[in-house]
Amino acid sequence: MAGAGGPQEIVHLGWRANGDGFDVALAVNRLLAAGARAWWIQAGRDGADPGDYLVEATRARQAALGRLGIAIAPWHAEVPAGASPISRPSARLFAGTASKFPYFAYYALCLLRLGIDYVACDGGSLAQGALDDANLLILPGGFATWGIDAAEDATGADSRVRSFLARGGAAIGSCGGAFYLSSGRPGWTGTAPAKPLYTHEYLQSGVGVVSIVMRPGPLSLGCPPTMEVPYYHGPIYDALGDGIEVAATFHALALPGRLAIDNPLDRQAFERDMAGRPAILSVAGDRGRAVLFSPHPEMGDLIRKYIALDGYVRQYLPIRGLETMRDTLRHYRVADAPSFRLVNNAIHSLMIGGRGAGHSAHGAAHEPRADALADVCRRAAAGLTGFGAGEEGVLLDGIAGSIAKRLGAATQRAAEVTTQARRLARLEPSLRHLIRAMTEHWTDALNRPPAQQLMEADLAVALLECWTRAAEFDHVLADPA
Repeated sequence: MAGAGGPQEIVHLGWRANGDGFDVALAVNRLLAAGARAWWIQAGRDGADPGDYLVEATRARQAALGRLGIAIAPWHAEVPAGASPISRPSARLFAGTASKFPYFAYYALCLLRLGIDYVACDGGSLAQGALDDANLLILPGGFATWGIDAAEDATGADSRVRSFLARGGAAIGSCGGAFYLSSGRPGWTGTAPAKPLYTHEYLQSGVGVVSIVMRPGPLSLGCPPTMEVPYYHGPIYDALGDGIEVAATFHALALPGRLAIDNPLDRQAFERDMAGRPAILSVAGDRGRAVLFSPHPEMGDLIRKYIALDGYVRQYLPIRGLETMRDTLRHYRVADAPSFRLVNNAIHSLMIGGRGAGHSAHGAAHEPRADALADVCRRAAAGLTGFGAGEEGVLLDGIAGSIAKRLGAATQRAAEVTTQARRLARLEPSLRHLIRAMTEHWTDALNRPPAQQLMEADLAVALLECWTRAAEFDHVLADPA
C-alpha cells in the first residue's frame, strides 16, 4: 500500500521500548487519524507485549516519529492472530449544561493526551444528529444521571443515543455517565442490565481515591494488578444481569476527599457497600456496547494530587516538613496519570469490530488559535495569589509558581505549532470548544477554596500542553519529509 512519502510498512510500536509513556497512545491514535491502519496486540509474541501495537507507516513517517522521540521497530513477521485491527475513534464528548467545565474537561485532558480528537456535543446537538458520523460517545461525570432530555431540556437526545448504540456505536461513561448507561431509571439507556444500589440518591457514597483490582481482559492490558482512581459518588452495583463482564472491582479506600464536594467517603461505608463489588463493567448486547467506569480514571493524578493537598499534605506537613510535601506534590503526573491507560484500553477494545468513523467536517469559518487558549490559562493563573503566611502558604505559592512556569513553556510551543493551522483540522473543534467553555467558566467563576483554584488552573494549563503535543504530532505526520 503506497502513501505520501513512499510505501507503507508495518512496524512495532511498543510500550516497554517507550518507557510506558503515553506518547505511545498518542502516536497510534494520530496515525489512525491520518488514515493509517493499526492492530492492537492482545497476546504477546515475537518480542511484542500484550497491549502493544502494529502500525502502518511510511519511511518518512517512521523518521518523523523518531524525531518526536518515539521508538519503533521493524516487524518482519505476519500480523499475528492475536492482533486485532482497530478503527479510528470518531469521538463525541458530552459537554452540555449537565457536564460543564470542569466535568467534561477531565475527559478532554485524557483524550488529548491519548491523541484522540473529539467534537463536543450537548443535548441539543445530540437531538439534532451529532452522532450520525461518530462511532464513540464519551459521557463524563455530571448530571446525565437524570437522563439527557431531562437534564438539558433537549427532547430527542436520549432516543438518538439509544439509536446510535443500537446501530453499532459505542459509549464510555464515568460516574454520572455510567449511571446513564445502566438500568433502573427513566431516561437511562439500559445498555448494562444492572441497577446501581443508589440511583437517585447517589450522594450516599462519597468522595475519595480508591484502589481497584483489575481482572484479566482487554482493559487490564499493561496495567498493574491494582490501580488508584478518584471516585465521586459513582454507581455501586450488587446484582448484575446477563452479558456483563466485570473488568475491575473495588479493593480499598486509599484517601477520603473533600475537593469540590465536601462529602468524604467513609471507610466503614466503603467496606460495607463497595469492597469487592464491580468498579468497571464492560457490556455488549442488544442495547449497545459500552464500558462503565464507576470511578473516574480520566481525573487521574490531577484530582488525586489536589485531594492529597487538601488532606494528606495538610496532615503530614507538620510531621515531615515543607520539602518532603513539596516533593510529594511535584511528582504527581497530571498529564501521564496511570489510570489513563484504562481509558485508552477501553476505547481500543470498543474500536475492535465496531462501526467505522464518518468523515464530515466540523470546522469553523475562522481558525481558532492556541494563543487564545493560552490567554484563558493566564486568566486562571492570575488569580493564584495571596495564599497566606506559614508553610502551607509557601507550599501553595510554590504550586502556583510551577503552574505559571509550565504555562510559559506551553504558550511558546502552542504559538509555534499553530502557524501551521491547515494541518490541524481534526484538532480544531476541541480547541474551539475549550476556548469558549473555559472563557465562560472564568468569567463567571466564584471564589473557591485554594485547592480547587489550583486544580482548575493546573487543569487549564495541562489542556493547553496536551492539545499542543497532539498538534505537534499532526504537524510532523502531515509533512514528514
